[in-house]
Amino acid sequence: MSCHNCARRTLGLFIRSFANVEPTFAPKRTLIRNAQPSRLLHASTARAPYKSDQRDRAAPPTQKEADIEAIAENAENAEDDALPAKYERPAWQAHKAALKEKLNGEAWNPRKKLSPDTMEGIRHLHSTQPDKFTTPVLAQHFKVSPEAIRRILKSKWQPSDEEYEARMERWNKRGERIWTNLVEMGVKPPKKWREMGVGRARGGERPKWKSDRRNLVHVRDSASDSFVMDDGDIIPIVDGTGKARRAPDIPLTRRL
Repeated sequence: MSCHNCARRTLGLFIRSFANVEPTFAPKRTLIRNAQPSRLLHASTARAPYKSDQRDRAAPPTQKEADIEAIAENAENAEDDALPAKYERPAWQAHKAALKEKLNGEAWNPRKKLSPDTMEGIRHLHSTQPDKFTTPVLAQHFKVSPEAIRRILKSKWQPSDEEYEARMERWNKRGERIWTNLVEMGVKPPKKWREMGVGRARGGERPKWKSDRRNLVHVRDSASDSFVMDDGDIIPIVDGTGKARRAPDIPLTRRL
């Protein structure tokens, strides 16, 4: 019986070798990589979300938390308002910013300019008696803005001899040009400019400042607007005693 079983077993192994033929080399497998990870993952293998995702998905703050944030913000604003005065912007910086805004970023170029000698006199007056010759007083007397006086007093620049001569030459040319235009309008130039030839007539003609149009143009001087003098005080009338007396007031009806 054992021999029969052995023969049967041998025959079965022989038939199985022809039915189930396995290749000697295993076939090459193709690897497919997905661009995105599969969302159908098990709960145990799924990755944990990032902290940013957790913050984005966080619940909105409650009313209590909003009140706490508002109280903290009000406390910070109160601390900013309670800062000492030394942290505030200095006055000169505020003045500079306001002046820059007023000039629209342009350079300082006033229409009325004072001569170099006048500016030196302003500095001398302010240095000797600063309580008397203040910036408003000097600005009112010389008919310029307080900002111009402030800049003159602030300037410490001292020209050299060559720079001073060139500066005075430019100033004389400027004065000659201005007074030449005023002579054309009938204004008598000062003696300094007449000696320099301003308003001098040529060919035996009469100077224009001696014509009928003389002094028809109003020229402002250094006197204040409140300075008023009566006509009788300008040219006093002297009687036999040598004392000045006022001209009699004659009504207009009698003078006609």
